[in-house]
Amino acid sequence: MTEHLVLTTMHTKDTKGSLYRLLEFGVSFQEMEQTLVAVAAQRLVEIRCPLCSGKCHPACKKMRKHRQSSIYELLYGKELSAVMREVKGENADYDYKTLRDVILKGIALGYLYPHSLDGWG
Repeated sequence: MTEHLVLTTMHTKDTKGSLYRLLEFGVSFQEMEQTLVAVAAQRLVEIRCPLCSGKCHPACKKMRKHRQSSIYELLYGKELSAVMREVKGENADYDYKTLRDVILKGIALGYLYPHSLDGWG
């Protein structure tokens, strides 16, 4: 509300969870509606070796140093407003890609290991 950009981190499973966490911190709905521009969630996942079907061959390890990647979920605009309405207890329709959706797609395409879903039951 003071025209300053504030970036912060908190531990939640996804972007919608961060709205509930802000409520736990005592931030009102009105303050969230007036100040939130976007909410992002990220997760670091282990990527599969594109050349091997399991553990990397020593030659593969030399070719690439990083075997992890970040995936992101971004909630903004109409979807953020709709999720805010849902958090208030109102009916809301929204459609955005969640971290879980991106992880499931990565597993289906063979880029991620199934254990990337650990924590989502």
